[in-house]
Amino acid sequence: MSRDVGDPTAAAVDLPEGVARITLRGRYGTLAALESVPGGAARGVAVLVPGFTGSKEDFLAVLPPLADAGYRVVAYDQVGQWESEGPDDPDAYTLHAFVDDLLAVIRQVEPDNPVHVMGHSFGGVVARAGPAAAPERFRSLALLASRPGVDSDERAFRRRQMLDAVISGGRDGLWQLMNSAPAADPLGARHHEFRRRRLLATREANLIGILRVHDCAQDGTGALAGSGVPLLVAYGTEDLWPPRSHAEFADRIGARQVVYPGAGHCPNEECPQQLCTDLVAFWAG
Repeated sequence: MSRDVGDPTAAAVDLPEGVARITLRGRYGTLAALESVPGGAARGVAVLVPGFTGSKEDFLAVLPPLADAGYRVVAYDQVGQWESEGPDDPDAYTLHAFVDDLLAVIRQVEPDNPVHVMGHSFGGVVARAGPAAAPERFRSLALLASRPGVDSDERAFRRRQMLDAVISGGRDGLWQLMNSAPAADPLGARHHEFRRRRLLATREANLIGILRVHDCAQDGTGALAGSGVPLLVAYGTEDLWPPRSHAEFADRIGARQVVYPGAGHCPNEECPQQLCTDLVAFWAG
C-alpha cells in the first residue's frame, strides 16, 4: 500500500484536509483509494465500498468526520471503476472477484484485526457476501441504501434498460439514459460534471459485469443472519427501494436500522453528518 498526499487540484475533485490518495492491490491490478487517519490512536478501521457508477469520492463528506471520531477510514474504487485498473472482459466481473478485492483491501489496510465495512448500493451487495467468505475479517457490516434481498420486477426491468444502453451505446449511452429526466444535481454543476467524467472513465466491462451480477445475486439473508457479524441497514425514505423493503430485510437478517427522512439514494452525500453519528454509535456498539 502506497500513500501520496499530492496536490488536491490534481484529483478529480478537491480532497478535504486530512484525506490522502493511496494505492492498493487487487486481483487485476491497482485499486485507487482515499484514506483519512485520526490524529491520535485509532479506535478502529473502516473500509467503505462504493456502488454502481460510483467511486471512492462518494464518501468525501464522511471521511473527515469519521477520522475526527477516532477511526482510520479507507474508501476505494472497485475493479474497473473510475481510477482503478480492471480487465476489458465483462465475464471477469463476478461477485466472487469483487468480494476477493474487498478481502484483499481489508488485509492490506488492517492485516491483524477485523474491520468495520460499509457498502453503498452495489457496494453493499459485495460487502454482504464477505462474511460468508471470511467472517473473522468483519468487525461489523453496514449496508447503506443497498438492495434489500431479491430485487423487484421494476428494478430488474430498469437494470435491463441500463444493460441495453451500455451494450448499444457504451458509457455515453448509459449516461444519457441515467440523465434522461432533467434534474439538477443537488451537489451542483461541478459535481454533475465529475459524475459524467467518472462514468466515461469507468470500464464498460465493469458496468456490464455489475448489471449481470445484480441479475444473479442471491438474497443472502440466511448467511448474514447466521454470520455473527453486527449488522446495520441504513436508508433514506426516498431511496430507490421503498422503506418497507429495507425494514423487512433488516428484520430478516437481525440488523439495526436507521432511517433518513427525505433522503434519497445517497445519504452519504445528502446527510453525511447524521450518517457519521449513526455509524460511530453503531461501531461503538
